Amino acid sequence: MITVMSRFQLRPGLERSTALEEIQETVGWYQGRAHCIRKYVCLNWEGRYGIGVYLWDDREAAEAFYAAATAEIERQTGAPPELTWFETPVVVDNAVGEVYVDGVRSQFEPSLAP
Repeated sequence: MITVMSRFQLRPGLERSTALEEIQETVGWYQGRAHCIRKYVCLNWEGRYGIGVYLWDDREAAEAFYAAATAEIERQTGAPPELTWFETPVVVDNAVGEVYVDGVRSQFEPSLAP
C-alpha cells in the first residue's frame, strides 16, 4: 500500500466554515474511487496550510489520480499541492479491528503494550 500526503496552502482570509463547505464539495472525487482506501483532511490554521492523507492500494492508480487532480487543486488553492509518497507496509485499523501487512489482512491479538 501507498500513503500520500498532499500539502496545500489555505487561501488568505479563508474561514473554517467556508473551508469545510469546499472540502465537502470534493468528497465525490474520492468516495467510491477505485484503489483509494481512505482519505483524511487535516487543517493547520496557525500555519495556514492543509494536508490530505490518502491510503491507496495501488501506486499507479494514485499517480493517475494526482496527474488529473493537480490542476483542480491548484485552481482551488492557488498553488499545486506538494506530494510526499510513503510505502505503507503495515496498517492497524482499530475502527474495524483489522491489521494489514503488505496489503494482506493479518490476525494479531491486541496486547495493549505501553
